[in-house]
Amino acid sequence: MTDRIRLSDLASYYLKNVKSRLNLFAQPNYVPMRIAFGRSIQTGREPVFEEKDAEILQKAKAEKGGEQPNLFIFEQQQGLYFRAIVAQRYQRSINDEEYVDLLTRHVEHGLWLMYRETEKLKGYDYLVALANNARNHLMISDSAEFTLPFAQSDSPILSVRIGLQKDTKKEIEYAINTANNPHFGIMGGSGSGKTYFLKHLLRQVRQNTRYETHFLIFDYAKGDIAGDRQFVNDTRATVIDVKRQPLPLNIFADAAHSEAEQRAKAEKIVGTFKNVEASFGKVQEDTLYNAILAAYQNNAPYPDFATVREEVQQIIRKPDTLTSILRPLVEQHYFASAQEPIWQTWWNRTTIVDLHQIERKDLVCFLILDKVFEELKRLGDAPYDEQHGARKIRTVVVIDEAHNFLGVPKRAKVLETMIREIRSMGGAVVLASQSPDDYNTSNFDFLELLEFPIVLGCKPQSHRFLEQKFSLSTAQAKDLLREVGKLNRGEGYLLWEKKVALGELCK
Repeated sequence: MTDRIRLSDLASYYLKNVKSRLNLFAQPNYVPMRIAFGRSIQTGREPVFEEKDAEILQKAKAEKGGEQPNLFIFEQQQGLYFRAIVAQRYQRSINDEEYVDLLTRHVEHGLWLMYRETEKLKGYDYLVALANNARNHLMISDSAEFTLPFAQSDSPILSVRIGLQKDTKKEIEYAINTANNPHFGIMGGSGSGKTYFLKHLLRQVRQNTRYETHFLIFDYAKGDIAGDRQFVNDTRATVIDVKRQPLPLNIFADAAHSEAEQRAKAEKIVGTFKNVEASFGKVQEDTLYNAILAAYQNNAPYPDFATVREEVQQIIRKPDTLTSILRPLVEQHYFASAQEPIWQTWWNRTTIVDLHQIERKDLVCFLILDKVFEELKRLGDAPYDEQHGARKIRTVVVIDEAHNFLGVPKRAKVLETMIREIRSMGGAVVLASQSPDDYNTSNFDFLELLEFPIVLGCKPQSHRFLEQKFSLSTAQAKDLLREVGKLNRGEGYLLWEKKVALGELCK
């Protein structure tokens, strides 16, 4: 039996390029080779391919880089698993010589697939797409007309159906990811149909991207989104009822490697508390900052809110604003302790966070937003299709009852910063609130950031939002103000073909 996987010069050329595109420079070659094996098995087809590009053939021949890793290094003490996968794939017993031959063929076939696929999607995005593909049990063709398993439908453009124009019955459809800002502002009072439309929008996003684009929604008011089992099943979402189970999140966990990281994390957390909690003063800032650093030193590899509160109590002996803020976080167990499992990433999960029964819901919401925003920043710019002017949307962040944030200057500033920056990272934001008036009380101008305003039935007092966002005269905006109050359930005014239109929204 041969003890090596002997790749051809061509497969080794693919390996070198795939490793570079996936940013696996520091990893040994067997890592992308194992991924390639899995990619080939994933297709369900014979590991046969043909390279027709003469330039690639010439480069591969000139480099003569035939990789020959030791079989046992490739297997990493998991040889039985690889043998079982091959045997299962071919539904028969496989002898030693045939096993190595099939292993090699699938690695080379997988590298060929990955070389082509990573021309369009690179790095972590590609690896996530492969994982999603496996999870969704999709079988993908490896023919020359290969369709990427992570493609948003057959086009890079993410379009969603909004409804019908009421007078013409013409269908209204938005291409979200070709807009300057792929952000929605959905405004409507109780009984307007706002929640129904919001759920329709999220279903469309999930289905039209083959469940690759995710969403994170904060269910503030009644828990009726989290409680809609059909919606949860349709979108393949995970529901976290924070009243009944801790969030699989420890905000201290990603700064466990160095003192500099810990100081930066402490500053970040203090900033979040300061922006969200109105009565959080200078004394509380210093106390929390020092308590977090002490908690890192005394609780390797990282602390949690319980150990941070213990450090706070060592610094101050009497209850104050900070202790009252920390109390429900710890005693009602909103966040995972240092001993409990956590999610390493949040941006690539479809999650409904039910906050409606908890205290300090605004602070909990912002701490989760900080986590997602930091992850997206680390990922960098999302893939961009120059031909269509479309940027891939990785996740949609939905903030229900957004008036809780828009009316508080510090909170509004945090939202504004996130909304401005998140687009290039592949994020979209949906702000759901009760009325256009919610945008008049803010110190910051969200009008330019909301590309897709949708106003359902409500009783706004001011015409300012309608005038500016729908490009109306003052008289026209005042007329529209009266009409908004007369809308039937499921009707809304929106921008369509660069002008205001009345639509019958999808449910």
